[in-house]
Amino acid sequence: MRKIKDLSSDEIEEIIKYISELRDEGISYSEIVKKIKEAFNVNISKATVIRWHKGVHNPLKRIKKVRLEPSPELSYVIGVYFGDGSVSVSDGYKYRIRLKVIDKEFAEEFYRRLKLSGLSPSLYYENDRTRAARWVAEAYSKELYSFLRGSRDILFNIALRYPEEFLRGFFDSEGYVFVDPKNPRSAYISATNYDLGLLMFCKNLLEILGIYSRVWLKRERGSPVKIRGVQYSYKSNLYELRIYRRDSVRAFAVTIGFTIKRKQEKLMNFLQSY
Repeated sequence: MRKIKDLSSDEIEEIIKYISELRDEGISYSEIVKKIKEAFNVNISKATVIRWHKGVHNPLKRIKKVRLEPSPELSYVIGVYFGDGSVSVSDGYKYRIRLKVIDKEFAEEFYRRLKLSGLSPSLYYENDRTRAARWVAEAYSKELYSFLRGSRDILFNIALRYPEEFLRGFFDSEGYVFVDPKNPRSAYISATNYDLGLLMFCKNLLEILGIYSRVWLKRERGSPVKIRGVQYSYKSNLYELRIYRRDSVRAFAVTIGFTIKRKQEKLMNFLQSY
């Protein structure tokens, strides 16, 4: 059973409207408490219901409204969501947006963007004995959860408004820099994903910014792969987006770049070598 603090602003508005409708029908406050519990899976006291209905207390003043209008911050969050970011909902109806990574500066940047989007995120270090320790940036918001899980067209439209931010978030997650050890003057920027449509969209965004790239099939479904010494096989086709022309690699570094220091330093060291 949820508590008031677990409710989104939209849910609170809906409950206040629901209370008003039930009172207009002549239903007692005690019965309204029961109906709210059944309809919204939340415990609200009779005294609180009365205060909300009479306008003595406005619970919405204490809740930050998530800014879901197009913005650079939201575009970056969307880019991370399509990469290393994740969303989930617990049995207690807590809607979480989360990033768990080894690079502190990446987690800090995601934390900063969430905060600028109107959320109250948290940032902490998680030590897991079974895996490398991770930095975690997360926030709870039903509005943002529903938004990210909603129409891809809406998310892509925001990315089109702010392509640099979206691509930075995505490449911070999925991208890496490869410098040929046999030919240090040869390098490329790459990102892999199972979603061909997503990579083609990224390719189009890069073209808008004057950056040339290609997308192709990297691993076919069923191909063998070893992970931590255990043999697996790809369950889906894996695709790769690659930026390899020198002028485009340089344009990426200048226009988009990486938040993650080790990636950006590797890229800049390559560019400064010729």
